[in-house]
Amino acid sequence: YDVPDSVVGFMAGELGDLPGGWPEPFRTKVLRGREVKVGVTDISAEAEAALDADSATRRRTLNELLFPAPTRTFHEVRGTYGDLSVLDTADYLYGLAPGAEHVVEIERGVQLYVGLEAIGEADDKGMRTVMATLNGQLRPVFVRDRSITVEARQAEKADTSKPGQVAAPFSGVVTLKAAVGDVVKAGQPVASIEAMKMEAAIAASVDGTVERAVIPATAQVEAGDLLLVIRPSE
Repeated sequence: YDVPDSVVGFMAGELGDLPGGWPEPFRTKVLRGREVKVGVTDISAEAEAALDADSATRRRTLNELLFPAPTRTFHEVRGTYGDLSVLDTADYLYGLAPGAEHVVEIERGVQLYVGLEAIGEADDKGMRTVMATLNGQLRPVFVRDRSITVEARQAEKADTSKPGQVAAPFSGVVTLKAAVGDVVKAGQPVASIEAMKMEAAIAASVDGTVERAVIPATAQVEAGDLLLVIRPSE
């Protein structure tokens, strides 16, 4: 049977067993040839304390304990795209219909009116300019078309969860002021970025040693591009 992993785990008893067991021979056929480990898993003291906390914390902890992979995927998607629950189901599944006005409820009593006007041609980096209206105002939105294969090298992006990674705050021309092997302090400028005839400093967020310079001494970058990797001091 070609069934989802969640059903396999369900039949194996990951969430418990029905009185009298699961229907046979369906259960046996589902589990045939699959290695399923079911048992009591010890949880950390932190997770145990969270189960006695408020309702939201308890629900979040149960999700992480019972469904670790889907929960991890959920948080990754929310971190990338934000709260998608504000979108209408049809808009989420099929996208925006050109020329139609779509209502997005940001919060109770606050609505955003969105309309798709036009989609431009993709450039050599696979980026398209999408013209949209937000509350009646025409705005350009730059979107990466994932259906297009781009041969050009994609810039390495910084991982915001790792404080030793220094990212470009916005698009512009970056000049590095630190080299591999340099010892830097938190708050020390390690690069500068210039855009629209304005220059700003980019500072290290941790004390440590520059381990890797990702870009040349001077380079055009986009927001979020990784510039330097600093190995934090122990």
